[in-house]
Amino acid sequence: MPLKRAPVASRTAPVAVPGGGSHHPAPVFAAGLVSPDWATILDTLPYGLILLGPKQDLRHENARCRQISGKSIAECGGIEAWLSTLCPEPGHREKVIKSWREEIWRNQRTRTFTLTSPGQKPREIQFRSSLLQDGGITLSIEDVTRTLSAEATQRHGKWKFRALFTHTRTGTVLVDHLDRIIEVNPAFAELSGIPPKDLRLTPFSSLLHPGEADVLAERERDLLSDGDKNLLPGDRFLASEVWLRTNGREKRVSLLWSPLGETGETPALSLYLIEARTAESSLEQLRSKLRTLSRKAQSLLHAVPDLILLIDADGTVADFAPPPKAWPELAPDESWRRRPAAEVWPVLGNLLAQCGGQILDEDRTIHAEIRGSGDASSEFAVSLSPCGDGQILAVVRNQTILRLLRERDHWQNAAFSHAPLGMLRLDPRGHVAEANAAAAALLGADADLREGDEFCETSLPRGTVADFLALEHEGKSRGTLVFLQSSPEADTPPTAPAPAPPAAGPAAAPPASASANPPRERRQHSFRNQLQLVTSLFSLEPQSAAAREAFLKWQVRLRSVALACPYDDTLSVWVFPLLRDLADEVCSLVGRGPGRREVILTGDEALTLDVQTATPFSLLIGELMRLVLGTRQHGPGPELYVNLRPHPAGGFQLTVRPGTHRSFLFTDRDSEIETLELLTEQIQGRLEPTDPENPAKEWVLIVPQTRS
Repeated sequence: MPLKRAPVASRTAPVAVPGGGSHHPAPVFAAGLVSPDWATILDTLPYGLILLGPKQDLRHENARCRQISGKSIAECGGIEAWLSTLCPEPGHREKVIKSWREEIWRNQRTRTFTLTSPGQKPREIQFRSSLLQDGGITLSIEDVTRTLSAEATQRHGKWKFRALFTHTRTGTVLVDHLDRIIEVNPAFAELSGIPPKDLRLTPFSSLLHPGEADVLAERERDLLSDGDKNLLPGDRFLASEVWLRTNGREKRVSLLWSPLGETGETPALSLYLIEARTAESSLEQLRSKLRTLSRKAQSLLHAVPDLILLIDADGTVADFAPPPKAWPELAPDESWRRRPAAEVWPVLGNLLAQCGGQILDEDRTIHAEIRGSGDASSEFAVSLSPCGDGQILAVVRNQTILRLLRERDHWQNAAFSHAPLGMLRLDPRGHVAEANAAAAALLGADADLREGDEFCETSLPRGTVADFLALEHEGKSRGTLVFLQSSPEADTPPTAPAPAPPAAGPAAAPPASASANPPRERRQHSFRNQLQLVTSLFSLEPQSAAAREAFLKWQVRLRSVALACPYDDTLSVWVFPLLRDLADEVCSLVGRGPGRREVILTGDEALTLDVQTATPFSLLIGELMRLVLGTRQHGPGPELYVNLRPHPAGGFQLTVRPGTHRSFLFTDRDSEIETLELLTEQIQGRLEPTDPENPAKEWVLIVPQTRS
């Protein structure tokens, strides 16, 4: 039986508007269903979203939810029936249903279930829920199978290396590039008679005879400078016999040294294998062990490209091991040592302040995702664990590239699916792999072309024109994009021979128009489609940090022009819908989602603008929105408020004000101000700050009376 909740008094909450006061938006739910506009928006989300009422009645499930599970909740008859279908084993099904009721539905906790769709392998699906005002919940689901598998692989690799390091009978010492001992295994501690805590961060050379330590250091430098490219990492080593200083006396030992790193590079770590000199064969045995251990350590360093920090209980960075390859988003250096983590990396310092007690006092491991300071696009996964002696081990993984790839893939798929121009994607063999909605509508239900079929232009409907774009990566074909559109001649029916006029009678009536759409309307429609196609191709360009700002600027400008171009032959453009569509486009480009979430539009919806002025006006507003939304500025509430109202002298007035703790940010102030002035002159308007002493806070644009 579904669990019941007590409904609350209202389903909507007041929304703040510029200048004080509030208004109540239209409710999201109507008759228990999501409105068509919201359904379209929710279907573009990169994760599954389910809306449930107070009695677990289904209000909406988006397309991504059905793709993840392979089953529709509505078809199964409810959320619990849906979960039962995805849990074929009775015992597992009972546990999942119980956890759903007690942990997710009642307490809104995050849980991960192993679910199996018919004909597919089991997958790990994560459920997150939040309570709605009327007693229902929103439920987001995400396939985390690959993430959990990658974490398990990394964890098992570290366990294997730790087991090899700890349980080998040969004394093993790990030394950093400053000759400081990072770790020793129990065999070396027993050989030297010195506790491990007294060995850490002490120079390894202090355990050797001074003369032998100098000779060994010189031989190590010669081996590194040689840089033989034919040597494998495990084959670079030095063998020597030295006197080892122990707790009681000096011992004659066999020592093998191997650098951990690429040939020709200064090693980040060095590995020493040490055994008491007992027989002539021990040196060769050490060499064999060193080759095996060094290769495994080298593989681990390449497989786990992490930044590792050793942090004291007071938050001070005691030591760190940088990643094998430098990160552009975060660059730790020698200044980090012996400094508080809150100074060198404030975001990590805040995390330690929140979780430090749980890690050290409760012996817990904390996993978190954090943003890099100063760059909103960087993202890191951090694991904090106690490592003894009142210290915390922090393992940091850079996930920025994966995040950017996921976002770019999401927006590319959205652009392909919702583009008004018909598009087909062919695989390298020339078979149809995917078709968007516009292509399906253009081809029609009777078309012979289906997914998996070989593409042939002769199978296209009459009058359909196809353009081709080859997709290549690293010199290999990745398929082809086919752009479909109707040619103007396709709208004109074939002309039949005119019958001979009768010998006598009234004059023949003039022929009907050959097309329902005038040629100018078709040209405008085609021009707008081509502009949208150009903007969608920007997403295929490299997304480096240097080019990102230029790409954003020109995407905003091209889409502003496309939105200002009407589909028909009208002479006026509605201002409010133009602003709403433009806000949606800018927010989508900067990764904020639909514009109605981040941009609040208020004012008169009946104002219009002549079509000649619409293009520079749209470009001007796009520039103002980009100056606020183009760079992530942290603060509560929406990022931008736009108010539209008639002006007493004719025309209308537009007020653009950034949200709380936000402002207009100029990269090249002189050039960008000149662009705003030029566009303002083209619409014969006036643009000025409300407060001349603080121009980054609010701007007012006055547009004169629309020309007839």
